[in-house]
Amino acid sequence: MIATGAIDDEADTTGDDTTGDDAGADVGAGRSPARASSARSSSMRWLLVGVIALLVAVAGFCGFRWWQAERAADLGREAVDRAREYAITLGTYDHTTFDESLAAVAAISTEEFAARYSQVAGDLRALVEQGEGSSVARAEYAGLESVAGDTATVLVFLDQDVTNVLATDGRTDATRFVVTVKRVDGRWLLDGADAK
Repeated sequence: MIATGAIDDEADTTGDDTTGDDAGADVGAGRSPARASSARSSSMRWLLVGVIALLVAVAGFCGFRWWQAERAADLGREAVDRAREYAITLGTYDHTTFDESLAAVAAISTEEFAARYSQVAGDLRALVEQGEGSSVARAEYAGLESVAGDTATVLVFLDQDVTNVLATDGRTDATRFVVTVKRVDGRWLLDGADAK
């Protein structure tokens, strides 16, 4: 019986040692396997939220930059269209309706340019009326040179079909304009026109 009792004690001790080792491992780790899994799951959730937030921020930034580029392109196209239109208005006149032509230019101009043009047009009036001049302008080509803030510079290729007492059959004058337009209250206005 002694042998059997010793084996039973040994078996109990071995069982206790194994349980003691497992328990020591759990205590050493500081958490149970369920808690460790929960902590990893929570960390993964926060990592996923962070990645999604980063992707949303990047997508928002890229979308905003795309919108800015599209807006700038639209403003550039609009500036070219207005500059072409304004160059045609500048280059079209008739000796019988010169005041109307002058008023049409003033209506599409900044105050500063309208004042400068009015002074120059006063000198031109006598020449146009005495020479019985008329001009019909067309601008088939125009291109954006630059945009800086609210000011755009546009190159316009203007052709004018001119008649007067010296050219009764008419002639075509080709002029190249550097047209400056300025955005005032959401509208492009003529701010300069230099013949080249």
